[in-house]
Amino acid sequence: MTERRMRTILKAVTWRATATLITAGLVYAFTGRLSLAAQVGILEMLLKILAYYLHERVWGRVSWGRPKHPLEDLPVTRELTPEDRAILEQHLRELGYL
Repeated sequence: MTERRMRTILKAVTWRATATLITAGLVYAFTGRLSLAAQVGILEMLLKILAYYLHERVWGRVSWGRPKHPLEDLPVTRELTPEDRAILEQHLRELGYL
């Protein structure tokens, strides 16, 4: 199964918010300057959200380490009929995919 883009975005935002608070806290602790801590935190968060999103999307294309879908190797040599689709949907329901 792959992740939807919105899930990847939300994961990136929540992780970055947590990490940014830590970074901004460290900048403040070392400098005592709240405005500098906020500026560093905002820039760091925006850049790393983008990096995380791209990283997740690239890894989403890598099949290594993922279980194979049971129908992945099914040879399909003709257009599926509505009956064929119904049979496949039933099998996918039985396997818990639908």
